[in-house]
Amino acid sequence: MVALAAAPGAFIVLATAAHAEGKGDRADQAIAAAQGKLDIAAKLPAAQAGDAQATATATLAQAREARSAGHKEEAISLAIRASELSDRAVAHAQQAQHAMAMNANADVATAQASAADANARADAAQQAAAAASADAAAARAAPPVIVAQAPQPTTTEVTTTTSKAVPSSTRTAKRVVVHKTTARPATRVAETTTTKVTTQN
Repeated sequence: MVALAAAPGAFIVLATAAHAEGKGDRADQAIAAAQGKLDIAAKLPAAQAGDAQATATATLAQAREARSAGHKEEAISLAIRASELSDRAVAHAQQAQHAMAMNANADVATAQASAADANARADAAQQAAAAASADAAAARAAPPVIVAQAPQPTTTEVTTTTSKAVPSSTRTAKRVVVHKTTARPATRVAETTTTKVTTQN
């Protein structure tokens, strides 16, 4: 009877010890999982991981201290918290990398558009130069343009000569016996009239 009476107490002690050992294992597993996630986050740039990575590192250190002190429940909670912070750091870093990739793609697209615009301007300049060269060649090949001058007006001079007789003066010759009158011949005076006729061609 004594042995039977003592048996239930022994079972309780064994069950409690097993439960305690189970919590210790869980704490160790939680700490190991948190450490694995923290190692992944540690490979990322600190600027991309943000403050979550530093907080996860500090929380995992607290979980280890609690496990060493025998505070298994606290160690488990802290290890789980450290795992969550590590996941957050990884997610934050992934978002930062995605944003950087998007910005890089946008920069590439902008550079490509600028290059295409520069090529278009260069093509337009080449076409303009070719057109100018063609115009110059055509101008050299074309015959010279001669501007006809207006004909000078023709001037015709018509000279008309008019003759007019002028009576000569009469002089009386006195003789002693015979009276004789001698008349000089009439003097002809020529008058010249010049008429200019301008004819437009």
